Amino acid sequence: MKKKTLFLGLIFLAACQTVSNYDKFLNSWIGRSEADLVTTWGAPAYMGDIAPGRQVFVYIKQKTIVMPADDPNYTILNENSAFDGFNDDLEQAYDYYCKTTFTTQDDIIVNYSWSGDGCLME
Repeated sequence: MKKKTLFLGLIFLAACQTVSNYDKFLNSWIGRSEADLVTTWGAPAYMGDIAPGRQVFVYIKQKTIVMPADDPNYTILNENSAFDGFNDDLEQAYDYYCKTTFTTQDDIIVNYSWSGDGCLME
């Protein structure tokens, strides 16, 4: 259990730095073209017009991280012992999600926003 707590704590500390880096990274896209965006990021999950000459491009990223169960506790067995090979601590899966939206005006990126707990620079 201590290993999981330490691991999750390290992820949280790393996330604080990488979220800031994600903002810096997205800010570097301001002024670039829609064509650059689609060439680099691929096809968006959603694209639509919000006003004449103004569009949004929405990208969604989902990721699952599976944490293994704790190491089993080994016990010295004798002839009267019962052994259950299964541990009460099962694997745990953590889902992360990131929605990144770019807004363009006349084919140039003018704004961005993001939400979710998986918006990190990797």
